[in-house]
Amino acid sequence: MKNLLRISLALSIGSGLYSCTQLGFMDHRVIPGVGLAVADQVQRFKLTPSASAVADRLQFRGTHNDMQATGYYVAPNSSVTLTVKAISGPNSARLAIGTPFRDNVRPVRQYVNLTEGTQTFTVDKYGGLVYVIYTANDYLTTGSVELTFGNGFLPVPYYRKGKNTHQQWLNALDTLKSMVPDVMFESENAIMVANMDEALKYRGENQDLIINRLDSIIDFENRISGLSGRVGVHAIPDNKHLITVRDSASGGYMAAGIAIYYTEALSYRMLQPLYLSNTNGWGLWHEVGHTYQQKAWTWSSLGETTVNVYSMAAERGFGLPKSRVTINNSWPKLDTYFKKPIADRDYNTGDNELKLIPFQQLYLAFGDNLFSKLSTKTRDTRPAITSDADKMRYFMLSVSEITQKDLSDFFRKWGFKVDESVYQAIAAMKLPAPAVDITTLRDPK
Repeated sequence: MKNLLRISLALSIGSGLYSCTQLGFMDHRVIPGVGLAVADQVQRFKLTPSASAVADRLQFRGTHNDMQATGYYVAPNSSVTLTVKAISGPNSARLAIGTPFRDNVRPVRQYVNLTEGTQTFTVDKYGGLVYVIYTANDYLTTGSVELTFGNGFLPVPYYRKGKNTHQQWLNALDTLKSMVPDVMFESENAIMVANMDEALKYRGENQDLIINRLDSIIDFENRISGLSGRVGVHAIPDNKHLITVRDSASGGYMAAGIAIYYTEALSYRMLQPLYLSNTNGWGLWHEVGHTYQQKAWTWSSLGETTVNVYSMAAERGFGLPKSRVTINNSWPKLDTYFKKPIADRDYNTGDNELKLIPFQQLYLAFGDNLFSKLSTKTRDTRPAITSDADKMRYFMLSVSEITQKDLSDFFRKWGFKVDESVYQAIAAMKLPAPAVDITTLRDPK
């Protein structure tokens, strides 16, 4: 099927201006010089497990994105038309207009229930990028829906892995720069939104490298989570990570939730592949890490600690020579902390840099496999625990079981203040102590 772009607006292509006063179609793949990196007019969307179903399967602390990109934008107060064709499964697909965090003035996204046939609706006063939500709260329901985007749906520059070229991207930017505010990238595992001005500024960068490095970040964090493949309890997340720009005036830096946002001032790190894979990539690695934290072993004081198990997996994956613990010069904090008598040490009261160190020492002693196995065990056993005390108990017993080492000395020295029954349970495993005192381990120089 030819990829048709519906045009109902003025197109600036090259040095000429083309005014389309009537709705028409342009085949941008066969007209010389007009190849554009834009979405297909006709698209099929498969039903996926909802964000809550994915979080439940993977035992995550929170939910993330379950929207699918369309590559289209709708203007505020515009009238738009699309045609819906149900292929199979439930007729429950919806459009969502607006990107979380991106549209800061918007109190809530606009949702439109899709029904079989052609339907026309009016966009709210905000407009925005268009997404499809077609989900079920289980892993048994399947479905597929075909959408034909008609009048009022404006294509944005949309770079997709394995489908577009750099020249098509440049053509799309030049053609659409005065018509839509945002651009989109889509890789195997991620959707990224950037604003048009920043995309134009960094137009000369390698877009394939950008999306490949986004995938690498997610791949590294999947691996340390013990996730692979597309089927089963230990499959990678079903839905793509959504990463979006946010106006700098809205404050913040980066954060993770239903989407991951970065402020406009950080666009240079997102649109230049070099910065995705060197130390400047830490912010994104960290926010992606938040989407992988498991609830069973992230107690209340570790929200900004266990996240960096995943961040440092990306750091190692990209071959950086020093860990964040060393880069932040955190090791002296350990020396200061260990000058206290053991009875006076309380791990949970330390700052985030100090609390990360025992996780790095466990990595130095046992490698990535420890955290992969811990994550796998958590998905298999689905511990129904909520209190900090129970989560600490679960972590301490599980790590001892997985490593087949009695880690009581390690935990006591670090000031893990738990009920004595936890240490008794570790002793009951009758495991040997580690050959080396793990609290003495440091990053290699």
